[in-house]
Amino acid sequence: MDLDLFHLFEMLSYGELSNLSMSGDGSGEILPAMQPKLVHYTNEALLKLYGRFLLKENDVLVQLYEHITFYHLIPRFSLCFVPTLEAEEEHIRYLLDLAHEPFRDEVIKVISVFDNLGKELPLNDEEQHHSVFTPQAKVLQVPNPIGDLIYNVRYQQRHPKLSGELGENIECPDVLLGALTSYIAYKVYSHMNSAESSAKAQEFMATYELNCNDAVDRDLVNGSISQTNVRFERGGWR
Repeated sequence: MDLDLFHLFEMLSYGELSNLSMSGDGSGEILPAMQPKLVHYTNEALLKLYGRFLLKENDVLVQLYEHITFYHLIPRFSLCFVPTLEAEEEHIRYLLDLAHEPFRDEVIKVISVFDNLGKELPLNDEEQHHSVFTPQAKVLQVPNPIGDLIYNVRYQQRHPKLSGELGENIECPDVLLGALTSYIAYKVYSHMNSAESSAKAQEFMATYELNCNDAVDRDLVNGSISQTNVRFERGGWR
């Protein structure tokens, strides 16, 4: 379903948060003063879901240098990054992004790596001579880099961080909407500091887990993957 922040708040007000004053006691609206807090919880919930399920993929091209073995998959090492602080300035920019598609801080973990011939490289396999490694979620280690080669790094992508605009789009498969709203409700109730609210929070966490496990058991999420492809041909990279 098409979902934006306004309709998510509406769902929460009519549903999981209907008994709370922040929802106008089920009026269909979230009080303006409480919206930033719910946006924060929504971002946390989306990060949990996008980390647990492979909902979105993307890739980035990495230019290798003979003297660099650790490649950080963060924006300040991309060609199109514009630093605002002196500490953000990098003399070597090895992430080959495009001006109209700048690389963003959206990597959850590396899924696969391909060389410039399209051959998939072994990943985190110490028995393979040409293996590359991910010592950290946003770091690619190339033990024996060959200068001028370009690797295509495919990664699990996080949901764009919501800013709080009510019209912002939320990309969440229908089968995980219950998990999304349950996790948000869990965060709300877990910060209310009473025995009753703590018990309610645990109920919502159990519902969240039930929804997630059901999606896995019934294999309901695989068809929901969104792929954003960045091929070597785009921008002339080869």
